[in-house]
Amino acid sequence: MGVVDGRTWLEHLSPRDCWERLATAEAGRVGVVVDGAPEIYPVNHAVDDKTIVFRTDAGNKLHAIARMPWVCFEVDGFDESDQTGWSVLVKGRAEDVVTADEVARLADLDIRYWGLGEKTHWVRIDPVEVTGRHIGHGAAS
Repeated sequence: MGVVDGRTWLEHLSPRDCWERLATAEAGRVGVVVDGAPEIYPVNHAVDDKTIVFRTDAGNKLHAIARMPWVCFEVDGFDESDQTGWSVLVKGRAEDVVTADEVARLADLDIRYWGLGEKTHWVRIDPVEVTGRHIGHGAAS
């Protein structure tokens, strides 16, 4: 269990809890800067040796990463019935994965894609900061 603020019941998740939640979430959002403005895109992803990887097609995400590789990535979960939730935020540097051996290895990862299309480019986010929070009524799930 992480540190809980008794005033707000906001729990700061441990690094281990953050990585577990990143690994079990099927979808997240990547934030990039496109033409000077922030944009956020949903992606299916996987955790690969303390990095985040996802596939995408050529377009705004890939173009933005090539111009400004510093990104953020977030996964979260909510339970509206008991008004609790959590989020994990990753800040880091993204890069297009281009080596054939690495692309072949990543292709074996278990990622279920929600969107159609080939998604011919792999992107890796190398984190510099990983933080997480759980908000609840005194007990973390």
